[in-house]
Amino acid sequence: MSITSADEPDRRQRQPRDMIRTAIVGMGQIARTHHVPAILQNPDFALVAVVDPGAETVQDTGVRFFPTFGAMLESGIGVDAVAICTPPRVRYTIARTALQHGLHVLLEKPPAQTVGEAIDLAAFAAMRNRTVFGAWHAYFSAGIPVARELIARRGIRDIQIVWRENSEKWHPGTAWFWEAGGYGAFDAGMNGISLLQAILAQRIMFRDAELFVRPRQFAPVRANVRLGLSGSDVVATGMFDCGYQGQDETWAISCLLGDDTVLAITDGGACVHHDGHCVVSPPSGQASTLDTEYPAIYRRFASLIADGVSDLDTTPLQIVTDILAFGKRIAQDEPEAGILQAGHHGSPGPDGS
Repeated sequence: MSITSADEPDRRQRQPRDMIRTAIVGMGQIARTHHVPAILQNPDFALVAVVDPGAETVQDTGVRFFPTFGAMLESGIGVDAVAICTPPRVRYTIARTALQHGLHVLLEKPPAQTVGEAIDLAAFAAMRNRTVFGAWHAYFSAGIPVARELIARRGIRDIQIVWRENSEKWHPGTAWFWEAGGYGAFDAGMNGISLLQAILAQRIMFRDAELFVRPRQFAPVRANVRLGLSGSDVVATGMFDCGYQGQDETWAISCLLGDDTVLAITDGGACVHHDGHCVVSPPSGQASTLDTEYPAIYRRFASLIADGVSDLDTTPLQIVTDILAFGKRIAQDEPEAGILQAGHHGSPGPDGS
């Protein structure tokens, strides 16, 4: 693996003292494909280190590699901030240690395994006068401002979420997804929940759920969910599936607005259609909504550090942990009980239809 690329100037030649020297902890797929490019493209950051158990097998001339976070701290290398991209169960310990050593912390979603851990990190960061940032990337989707404005102006009557993908395609061999403490379908599904929260003024809350669990696994591979909106009778129904084998993977939210027009948010927030008309579309050549979300995340992180404040929202994590705690568990081979019903505006298609 190489951190630098042919079209990226060598970072060692442009590291003024005011750049935020950053280490990535956990070099999984999302770190390689989106954190690294976002850091390299941002003039406020310099990637100086990577922490990963396989570090000794990686060759690179521009970045130092360490097998453990402790080894990096003991090395004396100059680091100002860390981006923690490990599995959630170990994020809290690493983040608290980083804050203890005076480092700013960016946390890949979810920010911790539990809401309690996240709350403690926010309090500890304030005590240490350091920034902690929970990077819910869906909060930076291009379609959010337009969708939020349309809902605020026209009202909303009904919401349907369809979030289905093949986890083995995107995260091959990731066994912890399905273990106790993993989120199963909601590792990706919490992106849909965070996107929904971002477009609504009201807080969303758990109502009920069916969780479909495969043999010898703990976390659900599939789920049907109902969510409520505070102070409203509106219900959001969601279908989440991380074991989907079809070719039409879908990351979409469809809203029936108060004037009976349909607002369709597709491709994870990159596209917005209203009443059949495209109002937001991705830039030409953009392969994924993540291509704009992660650069925006690092711009936000730099701004938070400059202002001396933190941003650690626990809302999507709270909803997911409520779903997993109180949803009805069903063996994968049992029939569905039918929480999710086809609404009068149907499930959103890839084109917003």
